[in-house]
Amino acid sequence: MLRLNRSLLPFVGFLPLLLLAAPAQARLNLLQSKQVVTLPGNLVRGIRASLGPSPTAPAVFSAPIQADLLKTLPQDFRGACAAMIENWGDIAKGTDGWTVRVLVRQADRVWLTFRCGSRAPEYEKDYDERPALLRLETGKLEFFPLGEDVDNDSTLYHLEFAEVLPLEGAQGVAFKVTEPGGNPCCDGPESRSGESWRVFADTPHGVAELLSVMTARDDSSHSDDPEVDSETTYRAQITLDRDAQNRVREVAAAFREEVKDITWDGAKGNPNTVSERSGTLRYRWNPASLLFEEIK
Repeated sequence: MLRLNRSLLPFVGFLPLLLLAAPAQARLNLLQSKQVVTLPGNLVRGIRASLGPSPTAPAVFSAPIQADLLKTLPQDFRGACAAMIENWGDIAKGTDGWTVRVLVRQADRVWLTFRCGSRAPEYEKDYDERPALLRLETGKLEFFPLGEDVDNDSTLYHLEFAEVLPLEGAQGVAFKVTEPGGNPCCDGPESRSGESWRVFADTPHGVAELLSVMTARDDSSHSDDPEVDSETTYRAQITLDRDAQNRVREVAAAFREEVKDITWDGAKGNPNTVSERSGTLRYRWNPASLLFEEIK
């Protein structure tokens, strides 16, 4: 669903015309694509030197290394940043910029995140990130998606390292992926934000997502006729079951969801719980398929 820039709200009555006039490929977030580039040898050596000998030591790239890394971005990926920021309004135009940081290092495999944001202080907390895996032994940098590349999708993604997951036949890495729910490009009667716990691994066929579990979701919508707000709140807690070798065998997500309707009497809201549910979702590791499979 396309949501309108705040500056267009006074003209919402002309919505059908605006939808017809909107670009078919409006770029509201970064690309969701799998791409591989090969880094120059001198850049790989510089990255090795900056990381140091210990894979557990905190790593922060210097400005020159960041600049050289950003030069290797695929052209369509790099251009998506400027196109996204262009939709944030006049203040943001021409303020697009990239940064790159290390999420976690596993020996010669370095998991990175590339961030596109605006240099304008008004948008300090607004940005979109995409992960990538750097294999130092080959110099291959692989970008991988967090979702489908859908026209007019305005979802922004923020990434943080969660933990390393030893598995039978693989070495997983879990990230906390947050969808903050706000994008300066758009506004409207609906709001969605959330968080997921995702496990990735390097495989012979490239980076693969082994598991994605929703851990938080806050959805809201508003209707004027009748005047009612709908709110959905979902929370889940992750626990891990490990074997004698400390390898993860199962993942459990204990969840609770509540749906409310809020009717209004002037400025007073009257909440009513429409539904509630809770339970536990369980996923077992299958080393043959290299996937976590839900236990029904």
